[in-house]
This record gives sequence, C-alpha cells and structure tokens, in this order.
Amino acid sequence: MLLAAASAASAQEIHEVTPLDLGPLAEDYAPVFLDSGLVICSLRESEATIAFKNAETGKPLADLYWVPMEDDVPGRPFLFSSNLATPVNDGPATFTDGGRSICFTRNQVLPKKLSNFNGNNSNLGLYFSSRTNETWSAPTAFEHNSTKYSAMHPALSAHGDTLIFASDMPGGFGKVDLYRSVRGSNGWTIPVNLGPMINGPDNDVFPAFGQDGTLYFSSDRVGGQGKLDIYVVHIDGENFLPPQALEAPINSPGNDLGMAMRPDGRSGWFSTDRTGIDRIFSFKRTVPKFRECAPQQLNNYCYSLKTRPHAATVTLPLDHVWDLGDGTRITGTIANHCYKDPGTFTVRSLLIDRRSGSVFQELKRHDFVIEDIRQAWISAPDTVRTGRALILDAKQSHLPDMQAGEFHWDMGDGSLLYGNRTQHTFRAPGVYEVKLDILSVPDADGHIANRCNTRKIVVLDRFRDHEDMAVVATYQDAAGNNHSFEYQELPFDQMGVTMDELGDATFSVELFASKDRISLDDPKFAEVRKLYRVVERFDPERGVYTYSVGETKDMEELYKVFRKVKELQFLDAEVHQLQMEKLMDLSQLDMASLQELDHTKLRTNAIHFAYKSADLGEGSEVILEQVTGLMRQHPELKLVIEAHTDDIGSRAYNLDLSQQRALSVLQYMEAHGITGDRLVPIGHGKNQPIASNKTEEGRSKNRRVEFRMTVNADAEAFQKQGALTGVSKTPTR
Repeated sequence: MLLAAASAASAQEIHEVTPLDLGPLAEDYAPVFLDSGLVICSLRESEATIAFKNAETGKPLADLYWVPMEDDVPGRPFLFSSNLATPVNDGPATFTDGGRSICFTRNQVLPKKLSNFNGNNSNLGLYFSSRTNETWSAPTAFEHNSTKYSAMHPALSAHGDTLIFASDMPGGFGKVDLYRSVRGSNGWTIPVNLGPMINGPDNDVFPAFGQDGTLYFSSDRVGGQGKLDIYVVHIDGENFLPPQALEAPINSPGNDLGMAMRPDGRSGWFSTDRTGIDRIFSFKRTVPKFRECAPQQLNNYCYSLKTRPHAATVTLPLDHVWDLGDGTRITGTIANHCYKDPGTFTVRSLLIDRRSGSVFQELKRHDFVIEDIRQAWISAPDTVRTGRALILDAKQSHLPDMQAGEFHWDMGDGSLLYGNRTQHTFRAPGVYEVKLDILSVPDADGHIANRCNTRKIVVLDRFRDHEDMAVVATYQDAAGNNHSFEYQELPFDQMGVTMDELGDATFSVELFASKDRISLDDPKFAEVRKLYRVVERFDPERGVYTYSVGETKDMEELYKVFRKVKELQFLDAEVHQLQMEKLMDLSQLDMASLQELDHTKLRTNAIHFAYKSADLGEGSEVILEQVTGLMRQHPELKLVIEAHTDDIGSRAYNLDLSQQRALSVLQYMEAHGITGDRLVPIGHGKNQPIASNKTEEGRSKNRRVEFRMTVNADAEAFQKQGALTGVSKTPTR
C-alpha cells in the first residue's frame, strides 16, 4: 500500500507513507525511534501463563515491544524489557541520555484482577527508569502523579530537562490537555498547562519532540482530516507558534498519532487506524516518481579522427600516425577507433620517422574526455520469456552530478520494485516500457534531484518459438572489429593542423626539456655545440626549460638536424613548432585585450642597472610601473622576465649578472603587489644577442630586458571551455 500527496507542480515534494509488516493479530501504536529500531506499544498475545485482558474488548493490555530494523525492514517484535513489563498497561515511552533513561506510562495500581479496576485505581501515571549493563532499574513514579487523574504519553526534550505529557487533571481547557514540567535541582516543577493556543476543547494527546525541538501531538479538534490528527508546533525562542495540522497522507479520516522522527528530519514513523486496526506506518518526504522520463541512450565510445596530409610526408621518410592514448596507434590521416571504456585519453597527431620509428614531431595533442551519457542505466537483456526471472540492475548508471540514494522501478505491468538490483517475472507476452528512477540523497537545503530513464523489454511467450536475438546495425573499425555504434567525428579544429599554422611556421629540434635549469656549458652539450647553437628557452605553459637546435622553416633541413641529434644520443629529441611571439610596443599595452597579450613579447632597453650591478638605475620605474599596472589589470597574465647582457666578460659572469637583474625586476613587482607565482625570472647572459657585439650600439641593444606574456593555463581553459565541450560526443545513432 502506497499513499502519496497530490502535487501541484511536478517538482513539489510530497510525503509517502507505507505500513510496516509487524505480523498479524496485533495492534501497534505510538512508535519511538531508538538506536537502530523502534520501541512501540502493542496489544498482542504474550507467552505469560496468566495475562490480563480488557474486560470490554477481550484484547490484551499494552506492553512495550522492541522492533529491530535493518535497511528499513522491520524484524520480529519482542518484549522490550521484562523488568518494566506488568500485567496491566505499559507505554507509551520516551527516552533520553542516549537511550539509557526512559519515562513511560503505566497504570498506577496493579489489581489482582481486572474487575477490581475502577475510577479510583485505573488512572495512569508516569514512571522513570535507567539502564545499567542492559538491565533496567525498578521504576520510580513521577512526583506529580495522582490517583485523581491520569498523567500519560510522556515526551522528553533532547537534553532530558523538559517533560511534555497529556493529562485530564482539573483546570484544563479541554478533556485532555498537554502540560509541561521542567527538571531542576529540586526535582520536577509543578506541571503547567501549555495554554489555549496549544490545547483545544477536546483531547490533545501523544506529544513527541522532533530532532530540532519541534513539538508534535495529536488532537481531535475541529478542522482536521478525521478523528485524531497529528499537529506540528514550531518553537520561536521559548514561545510556541500556532499548531498546524499535517497534510494527507500522514493525517487521514481515522486516528493518527505518535509521531517519531528520524535524525534526518525528513522521515520517520507514526501510528494510525485508517485500515481498521492500529498499525505502524513509515513516512518520508520525497519527490514524485517517474516524472520526465527519457528513453535510455546507448553509450558510444567510437570516434573518427581526420587531418590533412602533411607536406613533409611527401618529401621525407615520415608517416602520419594517430596515437589514441590507450596504447593504440593508427597510421594515416584518418583513424576510426573504439575505446573499450570511458576515461581521459591524450590523443596525439604525430609525424613518425619511418626509419627509426621515433617521434619526429608532435603536430597536435588533446586530452580527450570520454564519459558515459548522464542517465539512469537499466542493465537487462532485450528479451525475456514469460515465467522466467528477469535480472535488472542500475549499477552502470552515470550520474556524476548527484549522489544516488534510492532506486525505483516501474516494470510497465503494474509492478513497482526498489533497489539498485532487482528481478521480475512477466506473466504475459508483449513489449513493456521499464522505468528506472534514481533519487539523490537530500542536499544541504533538503532538495532531492532525480533522473528517470526508460527501456523497452520484449517479453516472449515461453511456449512458442521466437528468435531471441535482436538484429542491430554493425560497424567495422580499422582493426576489423565490429561495433553496433556510429563513429563520432572529432572536430577538425581540435586535432587538424591548419594551413595557417604551417604557412609561416618556424621549427626547431628540441633536445630535451627539464624542470631544472641546465648550464649550456654542461658536458652533455659538448658534441652538439660543435655543430649547432643550443638555444635555451623557458616554456611557461609546460613549466620547463627547453634546449633546442636547428631553428628553421625548411622541413628537409630540419629532418637532417633531427637525424643528427639522434645519432648524438639525444633519444628524446622531437621537432617542435616555435611559438610565434608578437613584439608589442609600450604604447599598445593599455589598450590590448587579454587575448592580444597572450604570447606577446615586450622588449625594452629603458630599464637601467648600475655598472656591473643588478641595482635598478634611475628612470627604470616608468617602464616597471606600466608593466606592473598591466599585471594588476589582468590577473590571468603570467610573465617571464628575461634579462640579457652584451658579450663583455665570461659566459658564467654574464649569466649570473643577468639572473640577478631579472630577480631585481621581480622583486620590484612583488613589492608593488604582484605575486611571485605569476613571475618567472631568467637571465640568459650573452647567449641570445639580437645585434652585433662588435659595436657599442649593438652591445647597447643586447643589454635589454624582455617580458614574455602568457595567459594562465587555467584561465585559458576556462575561456575555451565552451569550445572544448564540443569535443564530447553526441550519439548519432
């Protein structure tokens, strides 16, 4: 049995209520959540030799029972404590001190037989007990019990210092009212009526506290759904706000009472006689099921990659090879490939030396993210025969944006199932639309997200012959493997080399890259420097120092250099296209956009240093403040500060002097608010002249500072995010 409130809007939350199966021939009410189970009042036959029964109904009297719960499934109820059980009524109860203290309702007088009960000795009172080593102590009476009236239905606050209970003591506003007593150093205070805003003209009973201190109780006042209805009272400071009746399906035309909340504040239990007998129901606040369901889509891991033929493959012994990032390499300008599983793969477009098999040049690379479609995935055969169990599971669902909490199945034949793995048997042949709705756990604001997908299952008559296998279209990849997918084409602008990039490109053979800076006088450069000038650069995007030779636009000349450095045992050598850096004038800085500044070089001789010193000279502040202001304006920029000298003095001396000068510039900018993680100081000494050192004019040009500007990789990735999302495939099946 499942009852749900009508929803005015599809996303509106509702309450669902479901009866607990606690066995037949019993009446159960007033649940209390304790540890991993429930303490309930129950009218059920006991195993006692002599048991009192209600003289009018012939039913057993109430006792406290323990109901163990595992994964919301109740176990068999058993007597809560023989120490607390009496032949007459025991319960309801409330707990505090982590479940080690109990207050419960009991008849104040224990007669020898039920016929001796009368108005003077059948009144109920409250009793306290504490637990030591799993044993409950002998109960002690509440000091305000009286044989003239009943005190019953206790509710203790979380700290155990406030007691709310129901009583028919004289002076109330109705037949039974709610009262409050506070525990102090001298015991419990005289009970005080909660007043006419809480208590109505008839019966107000079964109080209970929620986890947040909210008060719940039941009342048969006018305006409810039926007889006793459950009301909620929110507390503002020490003041109660007006009671509000809970909506259906919690309240019903019957008696609804005994609210017990879980710690999550969204679910719990209550008791009701709406089915004709007192039973415990569970409830939870959730969202409507199976709304906005979409057909399940096949995940597609197959892709087609294309590029234009590279001119170098015509004149040189070079082949174009696709490195797909999963160990697969395919030669040619077109590659059709199916990945086995989702993941992140670095796809590279390569030129490979046919003679040695080594990488000549990496033309393009892209970190290609393949993930399953975000959907609730129904794993099941396409067909099943009647009378045979169909196994279904949701374990391959891909919902990275939500934490799955519940799995609900609509089998299309009226059956509703629960769990991330289940099974079902269809009785009649046909085509059934199975729905899987996954609900998230509530977020910090209590909101529940859901994702619902559908899949058609063909049910065949098991007594007739059928072709069980569905016919599907297949595609064959380069390796000859068949796949029931179409290839997704990776956008050309991600992996193709454009003619503009090749038209005026300059290349060099990178010997290797290093996180640590290496002196050009290092012995490893001894042989190669006899043939070529070794150029040191800092690559801010990779964060490495690179060492390269053979800067040229001629691919055939480049290939000769490549072969030579391989012979000199630079085994990691590859051809790299040099980044085109635009020289920018100081007058253009303030008006340039971030995109225009990326990969731009600012060259100046207007930063002066003292003779043979790294101390900044007079007049340098003008340029430095302009560059510093630019860095403040564009926090995404990173700056490589490169200082150069003329050739007067030794290589080592000039290298050290230029490094100190680059550091002086960095320190100036740090002192003016630019963080050091955006600045890289490099001194090149006399290694990179731009003019002849034979004249003073040439030497003056070589004594310079250059600022190389790049956009921070994270900022650039953020800017390009829209374009990159186009790489992710969209199934075309």
